[in-house]
Amino acid sequence: MKHLMNKDDREIKQRKIGRDKLTIDEYKKRMADNKYVDHAIQKIATDLSHFLTR
Repeated sequence: MKHLMNKDDREIKQRKIGRDKLTIDEYKKRMADNKYVDHAIQKIATDLSHFLTR
Protein backbone atom coordinates (compact mmCIF):
# COMPACT_ATOMS: atom_id res chain seq x y z
CA MET A 1 0.00 0.00 0.00
CA LYS A 2 2.95 2.37 0.48
CA HIS A 3 3.50 2.70 -3.24
CA LEU A 4 -0.06 3.99 -3.72
CA MET A 5 0.87 7.12 -1.82
CA ASN A 6 3.68 8.00 -4.25
CA LYS A 7 2.82 10.84 -6.60
CA ASP A 8 4.39 9.48 -9.81
CA ASP A 9 2.66 12.15 -11.94
CA ARG A 10 -0.81 11.16 -10.77
CA GLU A 11 -1.34 14.32 -8.77
CA ILE A 12 -2.81 17.51 -10.17
CA LYS A 13 0.01 19.88 -10.96
CA GLN A 14 0.03 23.65 -10.61
CA ARG A 15 -0.20 25.48 -13.91
CA LYS A 16 1.28 28.80 -14.86
CA ILE A 17 -0.68 31.87 -13.89
CA GLY A 18 -1.98 33.77 -16.88
CA ARG A 19 -2.87 30.72 -18.90
CA ASP A 20 -6.08 31.16 -20.85
CA LYS A 21 -8.92 29.58 -18.95
CA LEU A 22 -11.86 28.00 -20.68
CA THR A 23 -15.18 29.65 -20.04
CA ILE A 24 -18.29 27.75 -19.08
CA ASP A 25 -19.63 28.23 -22.61
CA GLU A 26 -16.51 26.65 -24.09
CA TYR A 27 -16.89 23.66 -21.76
CA LYS A 28 -20.56 23.34 -22.76
CA LYS A 29 -19.53 23.26 -26.43
CA ARG A 30 -17.01 20.52 -25.72
CA MET A 31 -19.51 18.48 -23.72
CA ALA A 32 -22.00 18.67 -26.60
CA ASP A 33 -19.48 16.89 -28.84
CA ASN A 34 -19.94 13.13 -28.42
CA LYS A 35 -16.42 12.40 -29.70
CA TYR A 36 -14.95 14.63 -26.99
CA VAL A 37 -17.04 12.98 -24.27
CA ASP A 38 -16.10 9.48 -25.50
CA HIS A 39 -12.42 10.45 -25.54
CA ALA A 40 -12.64 11.92 -22.03
CA ILE A 41 -14.38 8.83 -20.65
CA GLN A 42 -11.80 6.54 -22.31
CA LYS A 43 -8.93 8.58 -20.86
CA ILE A 44 -10.44 8.49 -17.36
CA ALA A 45 -11.03 4.74 -17.62
CA THR A 46 -7.46 4.14 -18.83
CA ASP A 47 -5.96 6.25 -16.06
CA LEU A 48 -8.10 4.59 -13.41
CA SER A 49 -7.28 1.11 -14.71
CA HIS A 50 -3.58 1.95 -14.72
CA PHE A 51 -3.78 3.35 -11.21
CA LEU A 52 -5.65 0.29 -9.86
CA THR A 53 -3.28 -2.23 -11.43
CA ARG A 54 -0.10 -0.61 -10.06
